[in-house]
Amino acid sequence: MPPIRSNLIAALCLLLWMSGTVAAQPTAPPAAGSSVVASQGGATVTLADIDAFAQRIPVDKRPGFFNSPTRIEGVITNLLLQKQLAAEARKAGIKPDPKPQGAEGADVSDEAALAKARMERFRADLKIPDLGELAQEEYVAHKEDYVVPGKLTVRHVLISTRSRSEADARTLADTVEQEAKAHPDRFDALIEKYSDDPAKATSHGVLEQVGEKGKYVAAFVRAAKALAKPGDISPVVGTPFALHVIQLVERTPDRQQSFDEVKDDILKRLASRFVDKAVREHADALRNLPMNADPALVASLRTRYGAVAPVPGEQPKAAAGK
Repeated sequence: MPPIRSNLIAALCLLLWMSGTVAAQPTAPPAAGSSVVASQGGATVTLADIDAFAQRIPVDKRPGFFNSPTRIEGVITNLLLQKQLAAEARKAGIKPDPKPQGAEGADVSDEAALAKARMERFRADLKIPDLGELAQEEYVAHKEDYVVPGKLTVRHVLISTRSRSEADARTLADTVEQEAKAHPDRFDALIEKYSDDPAKATSHGVLEQVGEKGKYVAAFVRAAKALAKPGDISPVVGTPFALHVIQLVERTPDRQQSFDEVKDDILKRLASRFVDKAVREHADALRNLPMNADPALVASLRTRYGAVAPVPGEQPKAAAGK
């Protein structure tokens, strides 16, 4: 079996698709037994392992699933990683937590449970460095992320663009804007007369905490924040399904949080990033170990769980020379 590094699909896609016209014919699949499909870092994936994985896929979905070289590669590489992690767990004397009988996920394989336990121990054993200086740098570089929005309350007239044409909606919105600017003290009456907001009977057109991140459409928020003093009226503002005329009710200034106020949260986030990065790097180191694969067995997976017809005109990038 020739050695293959990291990207199994680059070497075997061509084999899978070149054999498509032949593999689509009913053939006797290789016996499961202990036939080794691929090995890496002392771990092996056999046909029996892949058969066990295939049992988790509905029978009618299996042919289509294994007709994809990308999915075949994913199954093989993920099983190899799982087995390598399980081997590390055994070497370290790690045992997974027992699952109560009938518990959700109780059918998870011993290898999967060991792999999960290994990564949990890996995370727990990581030594987090002093991140204080990095936290300070994070705060200075992203101070805008640590601003508490001031109170921003507005009322608005909503002119729907779903129930009328864009032109008619614009004409009506312009009328509302002109009347509002001429008589800002009568804005409540304009809401009652013109607004299509279905909630106006209870909200009376009032929206609170408009400056809160992600709560309202950006264009609406910008227009509201541009209003300087209570009673000011906005130009017509467009959002995906309506036009709006906005009046400022109340606003208080935003407040910049100090580093001391947010330090703990930043440190927690940085520690989480550190751990996640270390976990990814450990998994990548295992994935990138030299890999051996049996091309014939890999190619056989395409129709092992049911014959499929090749897709006309489709070929892998490797075959196309891209």
